[in-house]
This record gives sequence, structure tokens and C-alpha cells, in this order.
Amino acid sequence: MNIRWDAVVDCQSRTAEVPGRAVSGAVVGAVRHAAVATVNVWLYGTLAGSATERPLRLQIADRLSTNAVIRELGQRLGEEFLGHVVDAKGRKFDHCRIFVDGSEVDNPELPVHQGPGPATVEMILLTAIEGG
Repeated sequence: MNIRWDAVVDCQSRTAEVPGRAVSGAVVGAVRHAAVATVNVWLYGTLAGSATERPLRLQIADRLSTNAVIRELGQRLGEEFLGHVVDAKGRKFDHCRIFVDGSEVDNPELPVHQGPGPATVEMILLTAIEGG
């Protein structure tokens, strides 16, 4: 499956900060019920083959961050998925890009999305063929 990274990435929206619409209390694209956030995850490129459903709908009880999303996806999709996304120490690979509500998130520990409705998280691996 060949998907050009620039078809799903807005290079102008890359941020190390929480997006402006993602304020306190919620995760981007997440619905909070008590201490649980609902997140819709879209996987692209090589990662799309790991998923049996699209989007994957996750329930996250932790503080919602992209690391929490990766941990939950790892539990659901297994070691093969994690091998594409994180190194042996659990750090996200640079070629794995994560977007929350359309904005790239560089800091995997930042809380994401503080608002009503489910958060939308998109992940893509930028390999040489996909990166152009």
C-alpha cells in the first residue's frame, strides 16, 4: 500500500504544544466519561495492516497522551505493531508521525485534547518510499 505522507500531513500544522482547541481535561478527539477518554485511531501506511477495524476505537483511562495511545494500541495489536512504532526503551521512532485532531504532536507526554467528542488520532510511518 503506497500512501504519500504529504497526502495525510499538513506540514504547516506541526506543533510541540497542545493544539489551541485542545484545552484542559480532554484528549484530542476524545470523549471523557469519568476518568476514561474515547479515542478514534486511524492507522496509515504500514501500520494500517495491523488493524482489523477502521478506525480503532480505544478507551483510555490514563491521562490522555500519545504515549497512552501507543501503549493501548500495543496491548491490542501486539509486539509487531510496537516494533514499528517504538524502540526497545519505549521511545517513539522519529519516522512515526502522530496527529491529534489534525495537528502533529511532537511531545508524546503532553496531554492531548480537552473537549467534547471523541479525539481523533492519526498515525503514519514515514518510510523512504512513503516520504517521497
